[in-house]
Amino acid sequence: MHPVDKSSSSGIHAVDKFYDILARQYDAMTGFEKRFEKESPAFRRLVDRYGIKSALDAGSGSGFHSIVLAQLGVDVTALDLSAEMVRLTEANARKYKVPVRLFRGSFREAPADWRESFDAVFVMGNSLPHLLSRDELHDALRQLIVVLRPRGILVAQCLNYERILARKDHILNTREVNGVVIRREYEYDSDGIRFSIVAQEGGHAGKAEKRETVRLRPILHSELMQLLAGLGAETESFGNIFLESFQPSTSTDLVVIATKKQA
Repeated sequence: MHPVDKSSSSGIHAVDKFYDILARQYDAMTGFEKRFEKESPAFRRLVDRYGIKSALDAGSGSGFHSIVLAQLGVDVTALDLSAEMVRLTEANARKYKVPVRLFRGSFREAPADWRESFDAVFVMGNSLPHLLSRDELHDALRQLIVVLRPRGILVAQCLNYERILARKDHILNTREVNGVVIRREYEYDSDGIRFSIVAQEGGHAGKAEKRETVRLRPILHSELMQLLAGLGAETESFGNIFLESFQPSTSTDLVVIATKKQA
């Protein structure tokens, strides 16, 4: 048991506040620069396979996927609820010298003039489980389908909650960032999951922890496929962005590609 830093909120944050707080360490926590070599080929295959020339990165975080797509010649619009993440995306786009249009807001409320504007929408990095009811998830997916051109694709990624709920792991992973040990933790209750980022200097006993928490609603394969089919999309599911088969008991991720039907 370690002391908790009382200067940090012990409550559960709203999504934008949670990511505003994490923004300063976010790229180091997620291994931003190291991801390009691994993930860029997967996105190139998607761009080539589906002829993607324009894309919305919904819930763009610090802009990793926006930058990967822009490097592949895609015209990219990035959207995120967190003001600090939008600023971080802007800085990262400048660093990598790629054009990205930036907007702050919820992908549940995309502007009316975005209707049928994109060849693809990417909602990556476990953004969807921040929607805390089936109705919210349905509304968000409907809006993301609306902004697609006919035969455009929605690429939706989240963690594989079939596996997570079966295992009930408490500590997901631990990483040291600039001398601070950062743990990603899950606590399970009847309302879903409390997701915490816990930071501790050096990971030493006696050092105060800083804990930031947000609530998640697990999304299962069947629910996501049902909702998208109900919205008239043709769906395929995979176990990762490399489009390997989805295995409920072993896949780390769930990736669904939904194709909007021709009007």
